[in-house]
Amino acid sequence: MSSIIASLRSLVSSIIGLFASVIETVVGIFTSIIGAIVSGIEAVFGLFGTLGKDAFDLVSGLVGFLLGNIVIIGVLVAAFVGYTMYQQRQGKSVSGKKMA
Repeated sequence: MSSIIASLRSLVSSIIGLFASVIETVVGIFTSIIGAIVSGIEAVFGLFGTLGKDAFDLVSGLVGFLLGNIVIIGVLVAAFVGYTMYQQRQGKSVSGKKMA
């Protein structure tokens, strides 16, 4: 009789352990899913932060380039304007079409 009670005790203990393991597994799955969602949201915010920083760096580099080469750019613009005015005074178009 004591062996039947010991066996029943072991059976109940095993069933309780099974349910505890199933609940632990379900909680672990939900914890992993929530962690993945939070990680994804953090990654998106990090992406926008990096995008803003990189855009600022791009504009800063472009402005630095323009300010560093302002004399050369000014000379090229002046040469283009002068050439265009010269062509117009000669009765020609810069595009190659005859002016009316």
